[in-house]
Amino acid sequence: MAVMAGSSKDRMSDAYAAIPAELASPWNERGKFAFDEDLLLRLIKVQDDGGDSKANTGALALAVDIWIATELRRAAIASDIIWPRPTRPRVLSQSLSSATARFKYARKKTTREVEEATISKLGELAGSSSTKVLGGFFAKEIDVVIAEYDRGLELGVSTKTMTKSFGKNITNRFEEASGDLLNIRRRFPLATFGYVFLVTSNVLMEPNCWERIKDMCHKLESLTPGDQRGSYDATCLLLLERGPKGPRLLQEEVPDELQPDVFLSKMVFELFSRSPVSEHVAARELWEASRAPDP
Repeated sequence: MAVMAGSSKDRMSDAYAAIPAELASPWNERGKFAFDEDLLLRLIKVQDDGGDSKANTGALALAVDIWIATELRRAAIASDIIWPRPTRPRVLSQSLSSATARFKYARKKTTREVEEATISKLGELAGSSSTKVLGGFFAKEIDVVIAEYDRGLELGVSTKTMTKSFGKNITNRFEEASGDLLNIRRRFPLATFGYVFLVTSNVLMEPNCWERIKDMCHKLESLTPGDQRGSYDATCLLLLERGPKGPRLLQEEVPDELQPDVFLSKMVFELFSRSPVSEHVAARELWEASRAPDP
C-alpha cells in the first residue's frame, strides 16, 4: 500500500503522523469502550494554534474527524473501509486497495518501478479527498464514513465545531444537522449515523447557550419519536479549553449520555446490529474477548 500513499502532504498528513503505528484495543475488561483522550488532545494540538484563525478553516473539526476514524480502527474495524484513510488518497474503494495489496510485483527493478508508478497513479485517479455521499435530495460530504461498493454506506459521522457567536449559530447548527440526516436517511435507512459537536469553553460564559447546545444534542437523538431511522443513533458533545499549556477537555461539564465513550459504544454496537454476524468479524471478536472472564 505504500505506493498509493502519495508523495506530497495534505492537510491531514501532520495529524496522521501523530498517531501511533500500533493501536491499542478500546475495550476495557468489562467490555466498555474507553476513548483515547490523549490521542484526541494530541490531534487537536497538531491542528490548532490556540486561537480561532485555524478554527475557521475547519482545523479543529478535522482533528475530530481523524480521531473518530482512529477510534473505529482501534475497535478492529477494517482500516480501508473507514474514510478518511491514514494514507492518500483519503477516500478509496476497498476493492481497489485490497487488489493493490495482493498485487505481485515483478522482481526486475525497472519493471517493478513501472508497476508501482502505474498503481500509484490508478489510486490517485480513482481516489478522492472528499467523502461526499449522494443522499435522497442532494450530495453531502460526511466527515467520517464506513462504506463499500457492495453494501453502500454503513456508518457516517458528522462533526461540527463552534468557537464563538454561540447564540447566533446554534439554531443554524440544529437546522443543518436535522436536514442533513433527513437527506442521507432517505437513501440509506439502515446506516448508522452519529453527530459530534465540539465547542470551546468560552461558551460557559453564556449559560443559556450552553444549555441550548446540550438540549440540541439530546434532541438530535429523538427527532422522530417512535422511528429511530429519523434520528441520529448517537450524539457526542466535546467541551474544549484552549490555553497556553495546551488543549484540555472539560468533560465533567458534559452529561453522561453525551460522553465520547457512550457515543463510540453506541456507534459500534449499532454497526454490529445492522449487519450480518459474518461482517466485521475481527471487531466483534475483539469486543467479545474483552468480556471473557480471566482464566
